[in-house]
Amino acid sequence: MTDNVIIITGPTASGKSDIAINVAKAFDGEIISADSQQVYRQMDIGTNKIKNDHSITHHLIDIIDPNENFSVEDFSNKATNIIRKINEKGKVAIVAGGTGFYIDSLIFDMNYGKVKQNPEFRERLQNLNGKKENNYLYEKLLEIDPLTAKKYHPNETNRIIRSLEIYNSTGKAPSEVRTGEKRLNKDINPILFFLNYKDRSEVYQKINNRVIKMIDNGLIEEFAEVVKEYDLNQASQSMAAIGYKEIFPFINEEIDIDELIDLIQKNTRHYAKRQITWMKRYLKYNFTHEIIMDNLDTNDATDIIISTIKDTYEF
Repeated sequence: MTDNVIIITGPTASGKSDIAINVAKAFDGEIISADSQQVYRQMDIGTNKIKNDHSITHHLIDIIDPNENFSVEDFSNKATNIIRKINEKGKVAIVAGGTGFYIDSLIFDMNYGKVKQNPEFRERLQNLNGKKENNYLYEKLLEIDPLTAKKYHPNETNRIIRSLEIYNSTGKAPSEVRTGEKRLNKDINPILFFLNYKDRSEVYQKINNRVIKMIDNGLIEEFAEVVKEYDLNQASQSMAAIGYKEIFPFINEEIDIDELIDLIQKNTRHYAKRQITWMKRYLKYNFTHEIIMDNLDTNDATDIIISTIKDTYEF
């Protein structure tokens, strides 16, 4: 059986969550978060979690503690099961988020997901990452598989470790193992809406404003509480998140508050740029609808999505 799913994706600060809620209300839907950081409990400010909206059911938010790990495979397995159950209830499944690997794991047949995790190997790499010079693991991946390495920022430690784990398990570069990346998942019928920006200055300004608001709302205090309660460090998966990893040099008095804000803003803008580049790959598929967000607000985008769904699909 093929499961229908609406996917709303785009760069950070593009309004995905608000739009998804509006679409869910219009079509009696439930929302599955495709955000690799919103799975963590107590990390609310830095991940910009939505405020409770009890009229709409949300899935895959606040499901693990910050000292636990969560993989693309974990997301794919859980999200696929949730989508099926939503469809079986006669409701509409809506995936909303900007983690490209999560979206890919649903719409493509990702062969590399069959490579099981090796906890001992992963722990060894985490320890190496803490002891060696900066970018050590990234340089290793660059030697093994430059095609995959160039997709990542050197700070994306968990994705780099996963790629090295695939190489360790298969003896092949991840770019070779991922032969299913271009083959569509036959179990999913995606209807994808890509919130894009021709002029990125608009979304960059939203990012800059959001970071200042996060600091004002207590991001540093939230970081301190979570790190203390769960005994976290820079090697912890949850602390690789933008907005959290930058605080370590701040609490170590290596940078001041203005430098911290600037660093989070810069890293988030770079991440948004990578998200847009990643998501442009979806445009060649006929299930993708591009919405140019320049000069549009979330209500405008919601209206376009609802109209497109009503005019094109049977819901």
